[in-house]
Amino acid sequence: MIPTWYIDYKNIIEKSLNSYLELYFSDEKNKWLTEIKDSAIYAVKWWKRIRSILALEFYLIISWKTIKDINKDSDIIKFCISLELLHAYSLVHDDLPAMDNDEYRRWELTTWKKYWYANAILVWDLLNSLAFEVLAETWNIALIKMFWKAVWLKWMLWWQVLDLYYENNFDNLSLDNLIETHNKKTGALIEVSVLGGTLLWNLTLNKDSKFKKEDVLKYSDFWKKIWLAFQVKDDLLDEEWTFEETWKSVWDGEKKWFVFFVWLEKTKEYLENLITDCFVVSDSLNSEKLNFIINYIKQRTK
Repeated sequence: MIPTWYIDYKNIIEKSLNSYLELYFSDEKNKWLTEIKDSAIYAVKWWKRIRSILALEFYLIISWKTIKDINKDSDIIKFCISLELLHAYSLVHDDLPAMDNDEYRRWELTTWKKYWYANAILVWDLLNSLAFEVLAETWNIALIKMFWKAVWLKWMLWWQVLDLYYENNFDNLSLDNLIETHNKKTGALIEVSVLGGTLLWNLTLNKDSKFKKEDVLKYSDFWKKIWLAFQVKDDLLDEEWTFEETWKSVWDGEKKWFVFFVWLEKTKEYLENLITDCFVVSDSLNSEKLNFIINYIKQRTK
């Protein structure tokens, strides 16, 4: 059962995200972009908001604030909107025929399949640009720089380069290479979510902060473990579950899975160890909310 706090976090993020897009497309110069508007809203509508909820929770932990202290104009909400725009952008890109060629997510047609290939590319461009436009409103240069590196140097571009390379050079793919590839694919945006939530609260200038900056760095290992757990769980879903159960395209004949290298039971054991390590961090932060997110990643079926 989804707890109330998760629904509260998700609602404030989604309302702010939808309001931003509606405002953007209400501008006179953007009114003619009707089909692009529909495509963009479609692209951002489904997701669980795990990345932005992680960012929000880390921000609240560090700042000692509560969700009641947060309004739609807060920098942390702008950051959450940027995360969701960028996440949607990555999925639109990943689903394109020239990439993974996926036709379904969440029992729904993917953006390119529903709104045509060319429109999906334009939406992909738009979501990327809008993510940075919203983020720039925080005036946090360190955060913007980290966000940019996650997209181009650590994440989207490099992941696609590796993905295409290993498709044609599968013999060069090892378990270590696979972990590195997943790092580029999934890890960088989760890293930004966790560390960005702390960056937005200036720890060095706030004497009442729960943590000092050096203490926060001790928890940087959390994102490394949680993103890998997320990806390993994806691999298990692709191996063991069906389209009807997961609401998305599953195993497509590719062999770039943990299961391929260490087999099914070892993959499950690997996931269990990652989850245990994540709980060590969340317990040290005394966050039941992080515990729920970790459990959700372990048990999710979609």
